[in-house]
Amino acid sequence: MSWIASNRNQVWTCAVTCGMIALTVWVAPADAENSAITDVKKVMTKDVLLRTMVDELDRGLAGLKLEDLKRPYFIEYGAQDARYASVTASLGSVLERDDQHVRQLRVETRVGSYELDNTNFVGGGYSGLARASLPIEDDYKAIRQAIWWATDRSYKSAAEAFPRKQALMESKVIEDKPVDFTREEPTVAIEPLRDLKVPVTEMESLAIELSAVFRDYPDVQRSVVRIRGGGGNEYLVNTEGTRLRTQGAVLEIMVVALVQADDGMRLSDSMSVYVGEPLEMPTAKELEPKIREMTDRLMMIRSASKLESTYTGPVLVDASAASALFGGTFANRFAGGQRPVGSQSRSDDFEKKLGKRILPRSVTVVDDPGLKEFNGEILLGEYDYDDQGVKAQKQTLVEKGRLKELVMSRNPSKEFKKSTGHGRGSSRPTAKTSNLMLSSTDPLTQEAMLEEFIDAFQDEDNEFGIRVASLSGRSPLEVYKVYPDGREELVRGVSGIRADARAFKRILAVGDKPAVMNVLGGDGGQSVIAPALLFEELDLAPVDSDFDKPPFVPSPLARQGNPS
Repeated sequence: MSWIASNRNQVWTCAVTCGMIALTVWVAPADAENSAITDVKKVMTKDVLLRTMVDELDRGLAGLKLEDLKRPYFIEYGAQDARYASVTASLGSVLERDDQHVRQLRVETRVGSYELDNTNFVGGGYSGLARASLPIEDDYKAIRQAIWWATDRSYKSAAEAFPRKQALMESKVIEDKPVDFTREEPTVAIEPLRDLKVPVTEMESLAIELSAVFRDYPDVQRSVVRIRGGGGNEYLVNTEGTRLRTQGAVLEIMVVALVQADDGMRLSDSMSVYVGEPLEMPTAKELEPKIREMTDRLMMIRSASKLESTYTGPVLVDASAASALFGGTFANRFAGGQRPVGSQSRSDDFEKKLGKRILPRSVTVVDDPGLKEFNGEILLGEYDYDDQGVKAQKQTLVEKGRLKELVMSRNPSKEFKKSTGHGRGSSRPTAKTSNLMLSSTDPLTQEAMLEEFIDAFQDEDNEFGIRVASLSGRSPLEVYKVYPDGREELVRGVSGIRADARAFKRILAVGDKPAVMNVLGGDGGQSVIAPALLFEELDLAPVDSDFDKPPFVPSPLARQGNPS
């Protein structure tokens, strides 16, 4: 579940996990169509937003027609009714606060047919799509007016784009083109309405208290605590008969700190904590030790010596960094779908690699949208139905190192003709992984991984090996030189990890203790779960840059007599 939320001049999308336990979830089987209609109509008598969407959907399908242009064969409305809040604090004082109730509408109109419509061609862009803000009051006529206007814009852009696509196709030699839109069984599922409550006062108090921790660290140049969260209800209705209402919530606590070494190099670290229910957020007492641990580690890195020359050889990447590295390299590549007419597919398109080995033979990769948590940690990739109303499916993408499947939306490809319930997005949903998990049939303990690592870099005649314990973005942050006797030396200033698909294929060993990386983004949450990975060979280069000089005057926190 996702909704759009504005924060001053920035627009950010708060993705909400639809993982709340529904008191009533009912999916209509094919032989219970009449019962399903009766149930939805009963809900519509109390839910004004749902009733308005269904009424305008019926009218739009019957009445939309421009002269000499095709009628729509498919219309879909997706709406989010949510309340969110955000608080940003630094050094015990609030920098920003926001609290909003928003209703956003997405309209998708398709003209032509399932086989050929206005999508999937170069120049098509966002044809058939429209967005609108809806009144937050349950005013039937006002809401219907907003939906009508957005539907009109959506239809006109679709109807005008369809002839352009036909003309483009006449100028191309096209072989074995998949259909443009899959046929899926409609879903009828109604979850209870969620009360739009966000603990704004408690969020602000927590942000103030957590940010005040950095008063004890005068060498931290910048520090910010941002807490954002909310909950709401999501709706999806279309002309195929899907009637879906789900609910969800999430709260994110993010802490960021930046320091500068004596040579001017800037280093930053961050931590994020996610809670599936904003009303149950952790206390400052629970989080303060984690913030201090992160900051103490950052201060140690600040004082470490720099990596002086490029390292080439075996690299051991700890689980937390490995999950981020694996997700950044592979998550988007597991997404299937046809290429737009008039475009060219990439030479390394994963659909061309089906059946081929892309990872070590011991490795399995699974994507499971139904997994709510892992080792007690919430997974942001969890959901029951995707943004096209298709039931989420668990998939084995890689088995024994070989690529077997791709996650799919309703945009099919030559190899995959149906959706797997992975169509996600706030505009036109596209295929996207959810909870991506890498595991091995032959995992090694931490001690065994270290032994394997030392043997590997000694076999390369390297004086030492490199262990990457954590990342800051895509760049290594906490990095150690590891010597043959097991001694470690902390270093800083590694510019980045260039780990492509070939490097992953040549992984020497996989650990036995996975870590979770959660990402809260505009098209919904994603989670990646991976253990430590031992790469056969990577290049790690030192940062080569002219740094800004550190401040000449100590910070106010460092001056004697400064009141706390």
